[in-house]
Amino acid sequence: MTGKQLATIDPTAAYLTLINVYEVEPDHQAALVKALAESTEHTIRHQPGFVSVSIHSSLDGKKVVNYAQWASKEHFEAFMAKAQTQAQLKQFAGLAKSVAPSLYKVNAVHAA
Repeated sequence: MTGKQLATIDPTAAYLTLINVYEVEPDHQAALVKALAESTEHTIRHQPGFVSVSIHSSLDGKKVVNYAQWASKEHFEAFMAKAQTQAQLKQFAGLAKSVAPSLYKVNAVHAA
């Protein structure tokens, strides 16, 4: 990722964290990962308050996790209020069996 800042998990940062867990059929996992990545690259990363998105796929093919950071809850809520955002979320949900989004704050980070 030349020229782009990588996601940093820092408990001293005042970011809002969204962790969204999608349960998928294994044959839909790659399509959901691609849709999330393309939407992030072309639209989401250009929104006010966007910090980062990390997309993870489970090794068993049954889950996709979207870990997103926003500058504030207000920025995230403004993004969610947009009609374009709601249309994208419906597209993502159409590839999944279930979607479980939750908002978090980072309390601690431990590293070697």
